[in-house]
Amino acid sequence: MRIVNLASGSKGNSTFVHFNNTKLLVDVGLSEKELIKRLGEIDEKLSDINAVLITHEHIDHVKALKILAKKYDIDFYIETALAESNLLDGVVFKEERLHKILLEKFVVGEIEVLPFAVSHDAIAPVGFVLNAVGSKSKLGIATDIGVVDENVKNALKNAKMVILESNYDEIMLFGGKYPYNIKRRIAGNKGHLSNAQSLELAGELYKSGTKCFILSHISENNNTYEIAYLNFADYFESLGLSLDKDVFVRLSYQHKHGNNFILKEE
Repeated sequence: MRIVNLASGSKGNSTFVHFNNTKLLVDVGLSEKELIKRLGEIDEKLSDINAVLITHEHIDHVKALKILAKKYDIDFYIETALAESNLLDGVVFKEERLHKILLEKFVVGEIEVLPFAVSHDAIAPVGFVLNAVGSKSKLGIATDIGVVDENVKNALKNAKMVILESNYDEIMLFGGKYPYNIKRRIAGNKGHLSNAQSLELAGELYKSGTKCFILSHISENNNTYEIAYLNFADYFESLGLSLDKDVFVRLSYQHKHGNNFILKEE
């Protein structure tokens, strides 16, 4: 299973996943033009995408939804409460292309998908666990989460790779220039995960078998790539683990696509 994060941050989010004949995007928070550009940079085409999975309705996750639904023969998988809300009234899907999902496993081509509920200030936000059919190459995608609960931990347990939010550094956030109500929203139970919260979850996931962490949704104003990375690197090294051997820590970016990953079948 091939995974490439195309963009991650408050200005747009999208991740490309490919297994055999199935190609999908998790979120489409870039413009159509930018999606075409970034897919082209990894030798892929927007016209070849089979399906789009939506985590929630914020613009940095659905920016291209309306135009893609109108122009492309793509299947869209959207949580039922969101799909039936008035927030998608302006989106016209082609016949039988909208699939309303619940928190139950479904299959897209040759990829099994399990949505799980997360806490965020949206209608029915979800994360996803993706698994190549017939294998154990389990990928977890968990961004835009205000609090880590047992539901999130259980969903991500045993994932080989997790694209995990590490949004803000607490000192930078609360010492920064954002209005206090915005700071409270970001750090609240329906906001985002701090570096410390993200690392706490990662520590538990490592014990369950996760060996690769892709830090995502890193704030451009309240965090840095270096701070987020060193937070994880220092922790795992303190356990006596070797980076890039025992555990892998990578970054996703706002203005360019990230690394190309291959999860091998087992």
